[in-house]
Amino acid sequence: MELRAYFEKYSDEATCIEVLKNKRLENGLLCRKCGHNAHSFRQSDLKFQCRKCGSRTSLRSGTVMENSNLPVRYWMICIELMTLSHRRLSILRIQYLLGHKRYEPIWMMVQKIRLVMKIRDEKYRLRAYSEFDSEFLQKIDKLTVKKKAESSKL
Repeated sequence: MELRAYFEKYSDEATCIEVLKNKRLENGLLCRKCGHNAHSFRQSDLKFQCRKCGSRTSLRSGTVMENSNLPVRYWMICIELMTLSHRRLSILRIQYLLGHKRYEPIWMMVQKIRLVMKIRDEKYRLRAYSEFDSEFLQKIDKLTVKKKAESSKL
């Protein structure tokens, strides 16, 4: 995917907020006070409000974006670039692509994303077994038969 496609996909902040809001609701958002799962979204302050007890939760709370002042658009583009790109991008390159003036906030954002990706990779790591397709195993069998035949001739 070209870089231009990432920027077209997340063209403005409102689009990114809508994507994040839908993703949070899709994954299931529970009230921290009462555990209720029905919420309404307050566009004015970007918060979810529990329909049962009325407590509010910010759009970013409980996500990697929590306590960040960077735009949601930066986060969405950076996450896409880091997870879907085949090559590793430097933080300076990401800063340049986003058009941000300061290095430190971009560095912190990338570090947080890398930490979350590391935790995710450890969670889904294969532990005791691996799966191979039949073509791979046939090639191993042919190689084993060939080596056994050569060793028996000696």
